[in-house]
Amino acid sequence: MSVTAARALAEVSVHPEALTDLLAVPAHVRELAIRYLDRLVRSEVRGPVLEDHVGRELSAARKIYLDERNLYRLVYTERRAQAHPRHLQAIHVIAVGERRDLAVYETAARRLRPTPRGLPPRFQAALAASRTTGDHRPATASAAAAVRGAAPPLVISASPAARLT
Repeated sequence: MSVTAARALAEVSVHPEALTDLLAVPAHVRELAIRYLDRLVRSEVRGPVLEDHVGRELSAARKIYLDERNLYRLVYTERRAQAHPRHLQAIHVIAVGERRDLAVYETAARRLRPTPRGLPPRFQAALAASRTTGDHRPATASAAAAVRGAAPPLVISASPAARLT
């Protein structure tokens, strides 16, 4: 009998407004997005890096084409292990929506754009949650400060019971 090591799954966090985006797209696109997220956390797929669109800084983000007609996109960032860059640690969903008139990219750029005092509190909270230690405390003092007063992030578990078949 051979024993195979289970591959670690990446964490998934979702920008609070991206959850609203996901609920607003047609049901078949939402289902495809969830299936792609499942494949992303397993490192089975990886979207292309976004290029900077006119006036939009998106070079740190990636995109997934969600439907067969390429009308909808999922925009996300990924965090990789410093010691092992091929190891995916986390996926952060920034926006889900139509590509028409570059709407989804404008939305993603706005959500990634720093405010005068840094990132918006809800986005800081989502990022801070992805940097927590095993006991769910922020790993750094700056992460703890980002969480104070912000809504808790939504974290989607990739447990076996939650997977789509």
